[in-house]
Amino acid sequence: MGAIRFLSNDSLWSELRARVKKARSVKAAVAFLGTGGADLLPLKKGDTLVVNLGMPAVKQGSTAPREIRRLQRRGVHVFTRTSLHAKFFICDRALLVGSANASKNSKNSLDEAAALTTDVASVRRATAFFDRLCTEPVRPEYLNRCLKAYRPPKFTPIGHSTVAARQQRVIEAKLWFIGGLRFYDVPEAEKTKVERIQLRAKEQLKKSKGTSVDTNHYPKWAARLSHLRIGDWIINCIRDSDGNRHVYAPQQVLGLENYPRGQGKKRYLLLSEAPDAGQAMTLASFRRRVRSLIPELDSDCPRTRPIANAVDADAILRIWTPGGRLAK
Repeated sequence: MGAIRFLSNDSLWSELRARVKKARSVKAAVAFLGTGGADLLPLKKGDTLVVNLGMPAVKQGSTAPREIRRLQRRGVHVFTRTSLHAKFFICDRALLVGSANASKNSKNSLDEAAALTTDVASVRRATAFFDRLCTEPVRPEYLNRCLKAYRPPKFTPIGHSTVAARQQRVIEAKLWFIGGLRFYDVPEAEKTKVERIQLRAKEQLKKSKGTSVDTNHYPKWAARLSHLRIGDWIINCIRDSDGNRHVYAPQQVLGLENYPRGQGKKRYLLLSEAPDAGQAMTLASFRRRVRSLIPELDSDCPRTRPIANAVDADAILRIWTPGGRLAK
């Protein structure tokens, strides 16, 4: 049985787009393909798409006929199926099954998830199912009627409602670059509380060699803390008293703790496992290394950001050795 990977949000779209571009053959089943869908799903000559291009979906604006026309002009074989609700993609010998439609709302606003597998039996069964869906080719005259009947959606897309606007989309990333940090100690009166929390964390590292517990502390809640998960990697950029910024060796998140500090306020502690022999470099040096590895990644901004693409994250992590020393 092939390995299974879980993907979500940015990592899902990054993986899907990369595989669609590179695959020699793609079979895509996606219920709705909205405005910009032909760019989100970069199908090419010889690929096949089955989509819901029924008149109700067209008149509601769920599927955009102009995007279908763009794909056909590229040489994509397009079929319609009004009962389609599935979303799965067969890229050569890999199968991705998930929740995402090919729409800007899905890519930018909604929380989406998918599973990726190379299991031979699963790919074979998905291919057989896909082939059974492709019975209604989208022909020129019908597409012309769809182009005339299409109306942009008038409803507020899911993810932009009043309730959803107050929510943040879940961000999942293997690696986070954390900027805006400064060296300063917690107040003397709080040190005992911090030491107790650190001591509990150290209990997790009893069998660890060459690492210790490090702590980032925040006097108030920071948005980034809601996204970091145990096991994520972080690279801290810290400014010293002279105003110089240095980037430190990768650390792995152990957890998030907090304690009351009076007047109804809390201090939040991000606990991580850091290499004892870890080496730092200047922010300028770090930027140069990242540019040489990933030219398209904007590394100029020192603020906090997720590195959602797993390949990019691995490349940045390899700037250091597993022991935290700068790689040559």
